[in-house]
Amino acid sequence: MVNSVIAGLTSGGVYALLGLCVVLTYRLAAVVNFAMAAVGAMGAFVMVSLTDAGLNVWLALPAGVLAGAVLSGLLGSVLVRWFGGHSQNTKAAVTVALYVAVMAVGVRFFGSTTTGAHRFPQPFDAPVFTMGSVVVPQSVLVSLAFAVVITAGVGLLLSRTRVGLQLQALSEQPSTAQVVGIPAPRLALGVWVAIGAITTLVVLLVAPRLGGDFSTLGKLINTALAVAMLGAFRSLPLTLVGGLVLGCLEGLSASVESVQSYQGVVPFLVILVALWWRSRHEVWDTAHSR
Repeated sequence: MVNSVIAGLTSGGVYALLGLCVVLTYRLAAVVNFAMAAVGAMGAFVMVSLTDAGLNVWLALPAGVLAGAVLSGLLGSVLVRWFGGHSQNTKAAVTVALYVAVMAVGVRFFGSTTTGAHRFPQPFDAPVFTMGSVVVPQSVLVSLAFAVVITAGVGLLLSRTRVGLQLQALSEQPSTAQVVGIPAPRLALGVWVAIGAITTLVVLLVAPRLGGDFSTLGKLINTALAVAMLGAFRSLPLTLVGGLVLGCLEGLSASVESVQSYQGVVPFLVILVALWWRSRHEVWDTAHSR
């Protein structure tokens, strides 16, 4: 059982990264981005298509990341230009529509679950050490280090820099931010481009283990939202911890034969528990405010 929990950390680091991307988009651009994982999958498949065509992996990697960044920037420009003054609910609904569109295009070009599996490069597949009977590959340490760097780096950016303060003003009061001279559209577009590039890198990390088909990778948004909810869409450290906890829970469920076939339900159970807990907290606060 302990070995299963340790093995779950392989997924936990990646889940934490996906959750952090959702939280960052929400905190910095005030949008719950349902299209995020599909955009990352599109960038990842651009890269693997180039490697399949014979291009060196280290040349294809920046091309794939650039494709994810450009596509995310295009979607972000739609939100900024046409829906900038709308509510967060409307913006989230627009990203759902964009998610459906990107998934349809991706499955059309790269194949479905049964016909579109690709062999992704695994540059971090070499074992680092063995803990119990579990061989820990480099990808685990890379994903964990990446998640910690993003959490710490964004925390410093928001609290110690002028750009960070402008981004916080943009997410809290976008109309007021523009009135005081903050270049809101340009900053929001920069956030979308950065999130697209980071998501592509995260999807490339997890693609070899999940089978390498577009549909499966695009649906990672379910797990990302569950992790972001654990951090209440606000706290970066809690989101990091939530991703690791979710990965360990999945590893633990894989070791119990009676629940193995329901392993995919774990993210949804986490969402339900988080919603129940938050609702319970709101009732408590309301009772004490009377």
